[in-house]
Amino acid sequence: MNIKFLLLLILAMVSWGISWPIAKLVAKLLPIHVLVFWRFLVTFLSVIPLLYFMKIPFLLKSGRDYFNVLVGGIIYTLYGQFFFLGLVNGLPGAGGVLVTTLNPIITFFIVALVQRKKINKRQSLGLFFGLIGGLIILKVWQFSLGSLIQSGNLFFLLCAFTWATLSLNSQRTGESMSPIVYSLYVYLIGSIIEFFFAFRDPALFQVFDFGWNFWLSIAYLSIVSTTFGTTVYFYAAARLGSQIASSFIFIVPLSAFLSSVFIVEEPIQLPVLIGGALAILAVYLINSKRKDVSIESLVEN
Repeated sequence: MNIKFLLLLILAMVSWGISWPIAKLVAKLLPIHVLVFWRFLVTFLSVIPLLYFMKIPFLLKSGRDYFNVLVGGIIYTLYGQFFFLGLVNGLPGAGGVLVTTLNPIITFFIVALVQRKKINKRQSLGLFFGLIGGLIILKVWQFSLGSLIQSGNLFFLLCAFTWATLSLNSQRTGESMSPIVYSLYVYLIGSIIEFFFAFRDPALFQVFDFGWNFWLSIAYLSIVSTTFGTTVYFYAAARLGSQIASSFIFIVPLSAFLSSVFIVEEPIQLPVLIGGALAILAVYLINSKRKDVSIESLVEN
C-alpha cells in the first residue's frame, strides 16, 4: 500500500461528497426506482471497458462467489432506494451528514460483534471526534429533535446500516475476486432488480426528454462517484478491512458541504470548517499507530 492509493481513496471519498448535492438536483425529477435503475445501468456499462482493458476475467470461481455477489447486489439496491427516498422525503443536508457520520461507527460496531475485533482507545476517540465533527457540520443545534427523526431521515439511517453490511460483504469477497468484478455483478444485479419495478412506469423512457444537465448528473453519479469512488472503496475494504476503509468516509461530509458551495451556492460557514477539521482528525486517529496499515506507513511506502 502506498501514498498513491491513499490519495485515490481520499479522492473517492471526495467524489462521494460531491455526489450529494448533484443527487439532490435530480432526486425529484423521476420516480425513485426509475432513477436508481438508470444509475445502476450506466454504472454497469461503464465497468465493462475496465474489465476489457485490464484483461480481468469476469467469470467467478464458485457458486459461493455468485451467492455473495447476489447478496451484495440486493444490499446495494436497498441502499440506492434508501438514498434517494431520504433525499426526497428527508432533509438532504442532514442526510449527507447522518449517513457518512454514522456509517463508520455502525461498521466498527458490526465488525466488533461479528468478527470479535476490539475497538482500541485511539479508534474510539477517532469515532467520537468523527461524530462530533459531523454534528457540528450539520449544525445540530439548529434542528429540533422532531425534524432529525422525521420519517424521511430514517431512510438515511437505513442507508448507513445497509452500507455497513455491504462493506462486510465486499470484504468477504475480496480474497476470491477483483473489486472491479464484484462491482460489475453488484451493479448488474441492481439493474435487473430495479428494472422489474421500473419497466411498467412511463417515466422509464422519459429520461431521454431531459437535457444535458440531467445526463451529466447521471454520468457523474454513475461513472465518477460509483464506478470510480465505490470500486476504490470496495478495494480498500478488501485490502484494509471494512473498519479502516469506512473510517475514510468521515471525509465525505466536509466535501459534500464544500461542493455545495459551487453546485447549489451554499455559503461557507465556520461550523463546516471546524467540523471538517475534527473529521480529518478522526481519520488520522483511527488509522494511526497501527502495525498493519497506518497513515504514516501509507505515506512512507
